[in-house]
Amino acid sequence: MSDPTGRSAPGEINSLLIWQQPHPMYFAETEFRAFPTSEHDNLIKWDEIITATADFMASYAWFNKTTGVYDLGPPMYTVSETTNPNATINPTFEIAYWRFGLDVASRWKQRQGKPVPREWQEVLDKLAPLATVNGTFSTYEGISDMWIENSTIQSHPAMAGIYGWLPQLSSGPPLDMNVVRKTAEVMKDKWQFSSAWGWDFPLLAMNSLRLGDTDQAIAYLMHENFQFDDAGYPIGGSNVPTPYFPSSGGLLLAAAMLAGGWDGSEGSHFPGKWAAVVEGFLPAI
Repeated sequence: MSDPTGRSAPGEINSLLIWQQPHPMYFAETEFRAFPTSEHDNLIKWDEIITATADFMASYAWFNKTTGVYDLGPPMYTVSETTNPNATINPTFEIAYWRFGLDVASRWKQRQGKPVPREWQEVLDKLAPLATVNGTFSTYEGISDMWIENSTIQSHPAMAGIYGWLPQLSSGPPLDMNVVRKTAEVMKDKWQFSSAWGWDFPLLAMNSLRLGDTDQAIAYLMHENFQFDDAGYPIGGSNVPTPYFPSSGGLLLAAAMLAGGWDGSEGSHFPGKWAAVVEGFLPAI
């Protein structure tokens, strides 16, 4: 991200943030599913954007001749923005989102009867695995003291998004659900939630929902650090200005998953003791 002069803006680190790059794939797939009668128009509408995004994603990954896989970084910052950019390699959420994005881009070509670019498939086939330590996901590859160092358990808990915001991956090795569950448990106990803010809590809620813990999902959405002012605007706190609308977007998506579920678990997921009536919600991806 930069301003018209080419400077990194807003902020000083944004040129080294990559996690948001697959967003167009998520938006496009959501619209494609929501409007089945307009599938052809949506395929054409999004094709140029998805193609350019996937081309960048494939070119950004670099082949590590020593390990035989495609790596992401360094230099780069993770979602949490708390890591050393020169030491950050293969951040776990970014690897998962890279795979999701290239999967969607490949399907986009297949739906149009077009060939999938060889470079996309090459990266998909050889993308680095999700980093783990002691049976949990780690923020990025090579952190031996993941749950001890303060800097790795602060700010955005991106690992919750690997199975929550994102579904089970459709290519590569399937997610190890034991790792997913243990990560959620350890995160609940050890993450410094006083440093979390904004969409962190909806992200955690979506993770809890997919794992079948609706009560914990509600608890995250009701967390004292996830606040809205008297006018209904999301409070940014000390990190970003108010209103901070990613909080609103996260809340809406988490609430939609409570109401409509997701692929493979459709329907209402509100607690049984709630008298919740919903209609018209499509399942999330």
